[in-house]
Amino acid sequence: MAQRRLIPPDPPLTDGEIVLRMRQESDVAAIAEASHDPETQRRLDDGPLSAERQRLSVARAAEQWSSGKSAPFVIADATDDRPLGLLNLQFREDEEVANLAVSVFPEARGRGVAAKALRLAALWGLAELGLARVAAEAAVDNRASIRAIEKAGFHREGTLRAHCKTHGVRHDCVMFSLVAGDAALD
Repeated sequence: MAQRRLIPPDPPLTDGEIVLRMRQESDVAAIAEASHDPETQRRLDDGPLSAERQRLSVARAAEQWSSGKSAPFVIADATDDRPLGLLNLQFREDEEVANLAVSVFPEARGRGVAAKALRLAALWGLAELGLARVAAEAAVDNRASIRAIEKAGFHREGTLRAHCKTHGVRHDCVMFSLVAGDAALD
C-alpha cells in the first residue's frame, strides 16, 4: 500500500463540465439514495448505505486520503456542484500502479460523466502522482462501462477470465490501462 499522504488537488480537478472533489456532508444523502439503485447493486458488492455508514462516510473518505490507500472523489456538476457519482483511485502494493473505479448516479447516466471523470483522474494520477500505470476494468457484459473506459482513452488489454468476483460469483472482466508513455496523454 502507498505510504504517502495524499493531498486532494486544489483547486479540484475539472474539465469545465464536471469536477472531481472531496466528499462533503451535503453529498451523503445523494450517495445513500444511489446505493439503492438496482444497477449499482448488480455491479457492486457494497450493499445500500446503512445509517452508520452514512454517518461515517465523509470521515472514512478523508481517512483514505490521509492514509494514502486511495483517492475517493465525488464527481460533481461544474455548474451547480450537484453530486453525479463517485470515483476512486485505488493504490496497489506497487505504488506506481493504481486502479480506477467509477459509479455514476442513475440520473446522470448517459451524459459521458464516467468517461470524463476517468480521464481526469487517470491524467492526474499519471502526471501529478507520478504513476506508471492506471488501470480500469469492467465486467464483459457491462457495455456502458466498457464504452466509458474506451471513450476516456484507455487501451484495451484483453479479457481476464474469472478475474472479477461480484456477489460471490466469479466472472470475466475486460482490462484497460493508461500508462505514462501513452501518446493519448497529450
